[in-house]
Amino acid sequence: MVLEVDLKVPPEWGGIADPENLQPLCEDCIEGKRQYQETYASYSEQIRHAADFDEPQRRIGELLLALRDEWVPSELIGIVASAKEYQTDYEKRTRELRLLGWNYRVRKERGEGTRTRVYYQLIQSEPWPENIHTAIVTEERRRRDAKRNKPASSDGSQ
Repeated sequence: MVLEVDLKVPPEWGGIADPENLQPLCEDCIEGKRQYQETYASYSEQIRHAADFDEPQRRIGELLLALRDEWVPSELIGIVASAKEYQTDYEKRTRELRLLGWNYRVRKERGEGTRTRVYYQLIQSEPWPENIHTAIVTEERRRRDAKRNKPASSDGSQ
């Protein structure tokens, strides 16, 4: 098997020939990836726009906004989340949108074998805060403090 150098994020989606955007793939995998990306060719401009933001949460959010009425596959979210820097946990970055007041549906489908495919559909968005990281940390702290200060119920359960 011969491996070729491929771009994780293709040029039409804003990908560049940066070492972080390169990956080795076999010819069959490259062809399968190209076919997959072609299914989103009509959204290339929106995907490129989403991929251009600095924060991974904003890249994900802008993708969900661009495809608002669609079920967006997690693979596509992972590609866009990693457009500027590789994200080892794009799922966490997606969950962090909820800390910013965003809401989305999640659908899981069993695929071939044991594989489960996950899709997201935007329900509600909010304006972006000036500093996304600070807003997330602040909301996490607020929720943690609220949980810590929650009074115990009279029956002893919390």
